Amino acid sequence: MRQSEAIRFVIEIQVDDVKSFKELAAQAVAISRDEPGTVVYDWYLNEATGECRLYEAYETLEALSAHVSGRVFTEVGPKLVQVCKFVRVDAFGPVPPGAKERRGIAPTTWWDAPFAAVSGG
Repeated sequence: MRQSEAIRFVIEIQVDDVKSFKELAAQAVAISRDEPGTVVYDWYLNEATGECRLYEAYETLEALSAHVSGRVFTEVGPKLVQVCKFVRVDAFGPVPPGAKERRGIAPTTWWDAPFAAVSGG
């Protein structure tokens, strides 16, 4: 993976129904595990507060596009938004064309590609 093409997200989520949320997140992971170009798709949950972070990374914008148009969004996503709220998104890496103009799942800050990094270039 060329780091200059990789795109990463940290998504802040507030969970209302922990049990259902965990089941749906597990379904999303099972689907994402088989998506080409998905490098990271990790969920972190504080059950006591309902605070969650999803950290995901894709090798290329094409891999991200496949994820966004795939089963996680079409099958799991509609159920997921019934048990949680997507609070904010931090996106790191090249910005997909038109992404800043589109409405996403939550307010999004696009950080673009790193200007200095250990991870390569």
